[in-house]
Amino acid sequence: MALDDDLVARVSRAVLTYGAGRPIPPDELAARLAPLGLVPDPDLADFAARWGGCFVGVAVHLWDHSNLLGRETCVELTTEARAAHGAVVDGLVIADDGAGNPIWVAADGAVRMLDHDSGRVDVLAPDFRTFVAENVHDWQD
Repeated sequence: MALDDDLVARVSRAVLTYGAGRPIPPDELAARLAPLGLVPDPDLADFAARWGGCFVGVAVHLWDHSNLLGRETCVELTTEARAAHGAVVDGLVIADDGAGNPIWVAADGAVRMLDHDSGRVDVLAPDFRTFVAENVHDWQD
């Protein structure tokens, strides 16, 4: 399912403030995630195709993303999180919380965060679309 028009407008406003990455075509996204055994979440794929990896109030790491996110890719973040935490990280890591706790789009579509100190996994949002909608910085002057 594609992102709805309202959320597209909201994220587009945030991108004007924070900058976009290189849009990632769906076939490129699928090919880069396949070695990890992952199929792209449809809403994440829509986001990637429009803005690439960028910060919009929350970080969405991909590759060739906006300079605000640095150079670490979602593939690197996922590989590192799996090495550290094993199968609990069952999806694509798109960010961390600033303290090194991975945030990922899980196999069931929920956005989760693992507290590396306690091992507790929290659901931040039921899906990627909700995660972005609840956190996007889309204010207007």
